Amino acid sequence: MEEQGTGTILEYARTQTRDFTEYPFQTADALVFALLSYDRIPQSVPRLKSLVARYGSLSRRVRSFDWRHPVASAQAIVRVPFDGPTMRQVEQELTLYEEHHPYLEEHAGFVPAGTPRQFYRSIAHNPRFAVTRINAADERFDLDQQTQFAAMTFLLPTGTLVVAFRGTDDSLIGWKEDFNMAFTYPVPAQKQAADYLERVGALWNGEIVLTGHSKGGNLAIYAAMNAPDAIKDRITRIYTLDGPGFSPEVIHSYEYSTVVHRITRVIPDGSIIGMLLAHSPHAHRIVVKSSADGLMQHSCYTWLMHGDHFVQVPDVTPTSQTFAEAMNSWLGGMTQRQREHGVEALFRVLTSSGHGTITELMTAGPRIIPDMLGSYVGLSGEERKYINQALWMFAGATFHH
Repeated sequence: MEEQGTGTILEYARTQTRDFTEYPFQTADALVFALLSYDRIPQSVPRLKSLVARYGSLSRRVRSFDWRHPVASAQAIVRVPFDGPTMRQVEQELTLYEEHHPYLEEHAGFVPAGTPRQFYRSIAHNPRFAVTRINAADERFDLDQQTQFAAMTFLLPTGTLVVAFRGTDDSLIGWKEDFNMAFTYPVPAQKQAADYLERVGALWNGEIVLTGHSKGGNLAIYAAMNAPDAIKDRITRIYTLDGPGFSPEVIHSYEYSTVVHRITRVIPDGSIIGMLLAHSPHAHRIVVKSSADGLMQHSCYTWLMHGDHFVQVPDVTPTSQTFAEAMNSWLGGMTQRQREHGVEALFRVLTSSGHGTITELMTAGPRIIPDMLGSYVGLSGEERKYINQALWMFAGATFHH
């Protein structure tokens, strides 16, 4: 239950109306833009690919000169325009679209139906966010490469660029890529994130803030640590919101050390996803009180706030800490090949029913049990052992609090 006098990011989206000049960028704003990255991207938002094709080099800018608009074209040669729509315009376009198409929820059952849309409408009508522009949308989904990636860039009225990386969506491929991080580095989405930041940083000047929820937070850190120095020096803050970490080798690498003191890591008090893999103690950590339990705390809409600030607690719960220690010990006792076999076995079972999303699995309910059970029985004894151990740890963290 929510404590008396507390709210969530929904209230912040409605009530914090001061502009960014009067009230500078806050951790709550990092969450706002991370959540916006989950929504449908309308056609009016320019795509990164088309921007690079038109403005990616001086020669391309010259070739794009339009004599019908000589002043604007000349300015574009020197400085690429950030002419994406405002959040208010995007919301209006989405509203028209939804008159003929169902609204697509991307949060895989973690969020009550309609909550993301309510949040988006609040943002679009809030003077703090309504005039923010959005640009350079990039979405990639590849079954063969087992990758799901999306990112977009927002321009604040202050001139700061906010690059938001989408976390894991509803697709099983997206979730499998998360698990692949246990034995593959970098995964395709991490390389795509680094490429995205480098291209955006080359298009526009100004300070840069990176943010992302879940896998998006991991991508934000990876992109920052692997950015060219000229772009890395412009990064003022990196926010990972209940995002998984990295291997100990990465945490202790030189590249990671160049950005670690700019990282703000926000996790709920019963975090599960945000406790996976290793995290640096040198990053700034904020532990937030949640109104939910177990895995449902991964939804940022359950994170409690007092006005403009998160309700903080000293540390994660003992259950969350025990889960992290058990999971990391389990992974540490396996070879890379054993981890890969375990992940492949788990997702063979999950996809055996023919469904491709978490929502489809949840909607199908008991009907998928025969297919999944048949796939499970067909695994080797070692593969079943890996799955049983992983499910036992997740169940313990989810149902004990």
